[in-house]
Amino acid sequence: MNVEPIHIDSQVLGRCVLSLQELNPSLPFKDFETAYLKEHDPGYVYCKVPLERMPDVHFLESQGFNLIECQIKFSVKLLKPYDLNPFQGYIYEPVEREEDLEVVLGIAAETFTHDRWRVDPLLAPRLAGERYKAYVRNSFIDNKERLFLLRDKRSRSPVAFRTHRMISDKEVLFLLGGVDPRFKNMGLGLISEFNEFNELISRGCQKGTTHISAANYPIFNLDMNRSGFRVVTTFAVMRKLYTYGA
Repeated sequence: MNVEPIHIDSQVLGRCVLSLQELNPSLPFKDFETAYLKEHDPGYVYCKVPLERMPDVHFLESQGFNLIECQIKFSVKLLKPYDLNPFQGYIYEPVEREEDLEVVLGIAAETFTHDRWRVDPLLAPRLAGERYKAYVRNSFIDNKERLFLLRDKRSRSPVAFRTHRMISDKEVLFLLGGVDPRFKNMGLGLISEFNEFNELISRGCQKGTTHISAANYPIFNLDMNRSGFRVVTTFAVMRKLYTYGA
């Protein structure tokens, strides 16, 4: 067993956030917990457990962890460009200016409603928006990540954004995708996703993976039925809070 500090989450929470990895219920967990508490003084610790390992989920429950989210890992093969002719009213482009970043940060703060930080009754509601803004800002400055926005061609207004991280020349991890809340239910998520696929295919990328909350049914439906994603694994995300007395 080991723990990994999650730096962006830690900055937003104001206390160390740890990811618990390689869970082994046969080892003395209390000793392990005492050690990471002494070293890191965390406020929040989480562990992603494949749902087929339900005994591990129950073990974590016995140690004070609670289920906060079911998360699905998807994969997609990027084989050939998507037809964008029906979507000529939009422009897809990289975010390169601070003023455009600020607009995207505003979308990120409001658009996500199904994530585990926003639904967690033990976390302040504002933290979820601040967390997503921090991840978008990181994609703006990290040379391994990219941030793109979708503009309405006539008004030039940004209406959606997407971020990703290149794992290799051939593989990408899709990170975040959000639509301005004022323009949801207009198909803009699909339009920005297809534009992102084409941009990646043009650079030789062949495979993508992503993770979404099982509660995010609109995105689940989009990825499964329209975008060609396939389920790889489903996780139970277990968390324990120390900052708030959980």
